[in-house]
Formats: sequence, structure tokens, C-alpha cells
Amino acid sequence: MIYKKSHPGRWKLYHEPLNLEPPYKINTRALRYGYKMSDENLINITEQNKTKNNMNRRHFLETSALTIAGLSVLNRKSLALGLSDDYDIGIQLYSMAKALSDDFPGTLKTLADAGYNNLEFAGPYYFSPEEEIKNNILIQQMGLKGYGYYNHKPEELRKMLDDLGLTSYSAHVSTQSMQHNIDEVLNAAVTIGHKYLICPMTLGPDIDTYKSAADLFNKIGESCRKAGVQFGYHNHSQEFHDFNGERPIDILLERTDPDLVIFELDLFWTTVAGVDPVRFIKKHSDRIKLVHIKDMAKKMEQPSTDWKVFTDMSIGREILTNQTIIGEGIIDFKKILNTSQKQGIKHFIIESDFPPDPVSFAEKSITNLQSLI
Repeated sequence: MIYKKSHPGRWKLYHEPLNLEPPYKINTRALRYGYKMSDENLINITEQNKTKNNMNRRHFLETSALTIAGLSVLNRKSLALGLSDDYDIGIQLYSMAKALSDDFPGTLKTLADAGYNNLEFAGPYYFSPEEEIKNNILIQQMGLKGYGYYNHKPEELRKMLDDLGLTSYSAHVSTQSMQHNIDEVLNAAVTIGHKYLICPMTLGPDIDTYKSAADLFNKIGESCRKAGVQFGYHNHSQEFHDFNGERPIDILLERTDPDLVIFELDLFWTTVAGVDPVRFIKKHSDRIKLVHIKDMAKKMEQPSTDWKVFTDMSIGREILTNQTIIGEGIIDFKKILNTSQKQGIKHFIIESDFPPDPVSFAEKSITNLQSLI
């Protein structure tokens, strides 16, 4: 079924238990949520990323001193990008997992001091099923002492964010977690201030996987809407694979209700698939509400839409290590950000998988992004 956009009235802040039975249980674990990676593979990825980040880099111009009284540095930099003041630059905390585990409050302050005003959390969480927590790659192989909300109750976390002048408009939450305990997922979202709950990935070897996913997303989206929260989906590259004339991304766009499911476009993975992000944003601007800012170190020899990138590191390692500090790669963020703003997109979220120095990555990335001319 293809849905057309409607304009429902305001919904009251309540929700009902979500009853999701098979066949709606689908595999969405992927790299972040369950597929295991050996210590050697993880070390190799980290070392290869470190090597790439030590290569010669382009130098970025620092913005000059204030020329207009009362105009903030951040707003001046947004003008250089052609952006309006009505936007925010956030960071996906998956990129900062080890630093957050070692010093959660200190790392939050570092991010706030660097200029971030929005944090996007990543699971698993205290409300997630044990299997998801047990199989998480970062917990398993990075020795994390915390994850998700890092041992803080939603009320405590909200106060920490408020004290630092931070917000958290969005969080990545697996469909397993939502099916396991939707009530607590929504309670935490409302308390912390998440406006968007994003499914980070869906994997499957055939188009039927994504048709089932679309049906599931509509059900979850309905429960989220009743709580005043918007459900969404974050793409990788496999959604652009051609299954005999059908692409998963088209299935997800067509079979989900626009009032129940929005999209978070990942620029790196869209580029991996050989898709022009600017054209895609223009075509689907009514569905895209958030954009992941992730840079590609060098142009790929050929696009990849193979879903096994996320289950077989002999295939995926080269792509995963082809990431770099924002602004030091090949993606034209100025053009993409200008297009996104014109289309009404306001939330831009910096991210990298396994950066060798998370704090340095976060600080350099936001400086570079703000300095683009």
C-alpha cells in the first residue's frame, strides 16, 4: 500500500502496549546490534583508520574575528555555509562510546565546549533485551563500562543535558528493544526529550525482509506517535540494492505512512551505494528530517550495496576504514547542507565508525564543518 501524506491533529501524551507478533520479528541487529567481530578485525579497523587520519590533509581556513557586533561565532560560521540560524549540529554518540564509558560527564562537557548542541544516543539500553546487550560489539570487545544512557536514569540524564545546555532530539533504538519494552522506551524518550526514535538498520537477503520491515515500522510508528514521538529509519548502503527491479529504500518509502515514519539520511552510506545525496534529498525532502554527516576518505572504485558488508569483515573492512574526519574527505558537505536547509532539514549529526581518537575526531570535525567556505 502507498500512503499519502495527511495532516492529523495534535495527539495526547499517552500510549498503549505494543503487540508485535511474528512475522513482524525481523533481523535488524547488523554490525551495531549483534554481529560479532573478532578482536583482530576490530584492531585492524582502528589501526587502518588511524593510518588514514595521519595522511596529508587539506588545511582549513579559520574564520576571522567578529565583524558585526553581537553576532556569535557559530552564527557567523553558519552564514559562511549559507545556513540559516534555525539548525543544529549534533553528534552520534556511537562515535564516542569508549570516551563516554571512561568519563561520561567529562565527555559530555567536552562536546558542549566544542560547540555541539545536540546529542544522538545509541543503544543498547537498560530496556533492551539481554541478547542485544550480550551481542553488542562495543560492549564485547572495547570493554565498555557503560552503554546507551551509561547507567543514568532518564531523569538524571535530562538534568545533565540541561545543565550543559545540551539537547537530545534523537536516539537510535533497535526494533528488538521496541518490541521488548515499548512502554519504557517511550517513557525514556519523553523524559529525556527525544523527538525522534530511529531504527539504525535492517538487513536481509531479499526484498521480503524490507516489506515486513515496513509493516513493522508502521506499527511502531503508531505507538510512538501516541506518545508524541516520531519514529524513523536510518539507512546504510544495502537499502539501495536492486532485487529484480525493486530496491529496499523504495519499498520502505512507499509502504510506510509518512505521518508515522520519517528518514535519517546517512551521507557516507548513500555515497557508498553510488547514490547522489543531493538528488535524493531533493526527491524525498518531505520524508527526511535528519542527516548523518559522515565523510569518505577517498572515492571508491565501484559502489557497493552488498548487505554482507555488515556481516563479513573480509568484505566490509575496506569500506568501514574508508572514513575520515569531517571535511578531510571527498563528500561535498557545503552543497549538501545548502540543499538540505532549502528543503527544510534542520538536524545535522556528525558520526564516524570506530574513530581512533574519538575526542579529537569530534573536535576537529565540528571545527571543519563550521569552517567550510
